[in-house]
Amino acid sequence: MELLFDTNIIIYHLNGRLNEPGTDLLRQGLSGQGAYSVISRIEVLGFEQSEVADTKAKRVLSRLIELSLTSEIAERTIILRERFRIKVPDAIIAATALEYSLQFVTRNQDDFL
Repeated sequence: MELLFDTNIIIYHLNGRLNEPGTDLLRQGLSGQGAYSVISRIEVLGFEQSEVADTKAKRVLSRLIELSLTSEIAERTIILRERFRIKVPDAIIAATALEYSLQFVTRNQDDFL
């Protein structure tokens, strides 16, 4: 496991709008090197969508490793929120990447600055 994908990477992929470098990284992730935070599952599947879209999303997620929220990730999330004032879901996802020493793949770098 080397890569942690932000929710937006998965959503762009599902909508056919992911650029070539992102697609290459996701392809690498889908071959066993990628993960996502449980928060991303909630964000991807937690809104009403067609059955076809839901099935496609679940298929993509099933090929990545889901990382749960742990006490250590919660502590890192608190530190990130205190220092950078980023949104809770973004802070949890970033903290997950930090906790597991994974390369973080996102399209919205501004959310994390």
